[in-house]
Amino acid sequence: MQNKLSWEAFSNDERNKVIEELKNTISSSAGYIISFNMFSDLALALSIEIEENKIKTLHTALSLILKISDLDLYKVNMESKKEWLINMNISFSRGKGKLKQEIPEVPG
Repeated sequence: MQNKLSWEAFSNDERNKVIEELKNTISSSAGYIISFNMFSDLALALSIEIEENKIKTLHTALSLILKISDLDLYKVNMESKKEWLINMNISFSRGKGKLKQEIPEVPG
């Protein structure tokens, strides 16, 4: 069974800018986004897979771009290479709750 963590995060910055920074930060910390769900322009939920010994590095990097919940280091073995799943919920303060994404019509 895979170990799991749950993090809550918050940002005052523009949503698209934060999402790009998140993708780059997760990737450069050797993490992988395995799923995501957008809830209008107010929130985003991510599932991240990462080795246990890289969790602290990821958390530190994310804390530079988001206000994020604390990391409980008692749960994390910094020597282990086990795969962990991090469920992360991010709220955006500038959201209006009316995100529309135009989807082009496909002929046929």
